[in-house]
Amino acid sequence: MSSWRDQILRDFTPKVARLTLVADPDGLLAGIRLEVASAGLAVANLESPLTSRPHDSAFGPNALEASPDSARLLAAAGFDAMGIANNHAGDAGPGTVTDTIGALSATGIRAVGAGPAVAEAFEPRIFEVGGIRVALLAFDATEQGPRAGPETSGVAWWDESRVRAAVARARSATDVVAVGIHGGAEYVPATDPYLIRLGQLLASWGADVVWGQGPHVVQPIRVIDPDGDGRPTVVATSLGNLLFDQHIPGTRRGAIVEVLAGADGVRAYRVGSADHTDGPVRFRGWWPPGRNAVALDGAWWTLAAPVAPATPARPPALDVFEGDVVDAAIGDPDGDGSPDLVVAFRRPYAPTRVSVLVPAEQIVDRQGRSAHVGLYRPRDLRPRWVAGTLLQPVVAIAPCDGALAVAYSTLDKPAIAGTGAWRWSGFGFAPLPDLPGPGAPACADVDGDGKLDPLILERSP
Repeated sequence: MSSWRDQILRDFTPKVARLTLVADPDGLLAGIRLEVASAGLAVANLESPLTSRPHDSAFGPNALEASPDSARLLAAAGFDAMGIANNHAGDAGPGTVTDTIGALSATGIRAVGAGPAVAEAFEPRIFEVGGIRVALLAFDATEQGPRAGPETSGVAWWDESRVRAAVARARSATDVVAVGIHGGAEYVPATDPYLIRLGQLLASWGADVVWGQGPHVVQPIRVIDPDGDGRPTVVATSLGNLLFDQHIPGTRRGAIVEVLAGADGVRAYRVGSADHTDGPVRFRGWWPPGRNAVALDGAWWTLAAPVAPATPARPPALDVFEGDVVDAAIGDPDGDGSPDLVVAFRRPYAPTRVSVLVPAEQIVDRQGRSAHVGLYRPRDLRPRWVAGTLLQPVVAIAPCDGALAVAYSTLDKPAIAGTGAWRWSGFGFAPLPDLPGPGAPACADVDGDGKLDPLILERSP
């Protein structure tokens, strides 16, 4: 089985404005190029037809058109596919769906949800990413896009029997199925009831990811399992606008969903924010997970599916030790292949050149002790690395491979107040941003690379 980290699917919702009005078109998507290009597969909704046909006012004041050359900007940003099943796909006339497909294809981008005839429009586009076969589908649920006919170009639309058959074909031929949906009430930041109902249907038919883009503003993202088969579906009813020249509140923001998936479905995901309030798109960072979390490649992801954590080895009673043991376990947190005894403990406070600069009430408990974590050789308790005085006392630990999952308390209250993950950096640990609230440290191999990753379980959504 290949690495989970190579089996990433990202979903975006860009909309393309007139580049003739932009001073630096090549810089429009530069701010998200790292996030897009590093994906195993990056897919988006393209709402502007790419055509050189003259503008036709018969298609209304909101008709969208862009030069076929615009496709090179999407390719340069790292996109692999574009869903074009939406209400604007035919804004420049009946032939623009064909024009858009051709413009994208010329840059190596595959069009999803459209084709020269109805059969091709509903046919899944299949990619192989790190040994995993991924199917992409897209459907127009606005009932306004140009529908493909038996022998005429157009888009795939929401027809329950056709969509169900298309998802079934994709499910039987691939490992992961992602479906784009364009529709819903515009400019509403709450979850769209219509789109979530479509998401539930798609999930029950076999979709692993459902990403919507019609409302133009970001809506909540959730994980569902309507058929109770244990295989979750990540549903984003609206990812907002990654790029669009709208000025209604909320329409200059977009969400980026990155999904970590393999042959058994989605394992984890994370959500990032982007905006273009000042013109070019800027990536603003990943949201902290709101439920059970896993630390992968130095960042927090939300667990989508339940995992079975590894059972940590526990040492016998440490009768002779340099302090009062709070928690202890055996593992390989420094990743050198040899087991270490990891101990969270407290000992009588001894000022150092560093700790003396910190007010005592911040690092000394009512019993006059300071908090520490150390790595020791199991057979003789010889210290290999010991942290200086901790500002956040550690009360629970889980040694993973090259990392620690930890839980914190306050100095004088034992209840867990926060959690975190520490990654070994070669001479010490580099912590990820802490997660507030209670949680249980654990380890499991989420990304399939054969190494245990830090988990924080028992977190409330």
